[in-house]
Amino acid sequence: MTKPVITWTKTDEAPQLASYSLLPIVKAFTKDAGVEIDVKDISLAGRVLAQFGYEPDDLAYLGELVWKPECNLIK
Repeated sequence: MTKPVITWTKTDEAPQLASYSLLPIVKAFTKDAGVEIDVKDISLAGRVLAQFGYEPDDLAYLGELVWKPECNLIK
């Protein structure tokens, strides 16, 4: 069985403020369960950097991920 992974998206403005406070709590709860947290940057700045090849295109990665049967998307 593969190790479970939660893909956490880093976004802009108000959602980012919530992420900064909630992500450490989620990491603390999932650490003992062996669940990995993988942070992906889909902010505007991250998407611009990806277009110029400075960062990976995390939004495209998520677009491919949602087509997999094992993917559960929570928005």
